[in-house]
Amino acid sequence: MRTGSLLLIIFAIVVVAYPFATSAEEEWYPIGDPDNEPRVQELDGWAVAEHVKQAHDGLKFIKVVSGAEANAAGVKYRLDIKALNNNGQPSAYRAILLEEVRDNKRTLISFGPAN
Repeated sequence: MRTGSLLLIIFAIVVVAYPFATSAEEEWYPIGDPDNEPRVQELDGWAVAEHVKQAHDGLKFIKVVSGAEANAAGVKYRLDIKALNNNGQPSAYRAILLEEVRDNKRTLISFGPAN
């Protein structure tokens, strides 16, 4: 009976602690020199094009300003982008995207003005 009680207590602790452990803040790692990373430039251009498909606002990609990546069921990118808005003015934006290399799939998670 003691073993059963001990297992029940351990199980209860795991059930309570698991959501907190899995929802921890992601750890982002800076991308060294995004201007000289063709892959990052490609992802930025893709993020702007995908946003334009969804929002129909005519943004035009200029360049990547900075970026970071985190490992999460693929590679998650946080990209700071400079793009021309629909008035032709350069503006700063931040895109979050997930790239699942194994499945050859990209998902734009968020795109909006940078703070």
